[in-house]
Amino acid sequence: MGETTTNAPSDEQTTVREPSIVVLIQAAIAARDGPDMSDCPPLYEVIDPDALDTLFAPLHRESERHGKVIFEYCGYEVTVHADRTVELESIDA
Repeated sequence: MGETTTNAPSDEQTTVREPSIVVLIQAAIAARDGPDMSDCPPLYEVIDPDALDTLFAPLHRESERHGKVIFEYCGYEVTVHADRTVELESIDA
């Protein structure tokens, strides 16, 4: 998911892969808590990661996506925005 094909000036096609939403979420948590996520359950136990990637896949037209998905994961309220940014808000126990 998240593949974009473009034509380079030489008419050769190049493929640019964007990181999956799962990678973006894990990176955001690792930035706050450190790289060890062994205390976190697999993301698929909370939300369908393939559905997230499909929902926020690049569009092949000039329009913008709108909206966001919010869910709880690993002690955070995770918000994934249409522009693929990830916000974390700590859930107080």
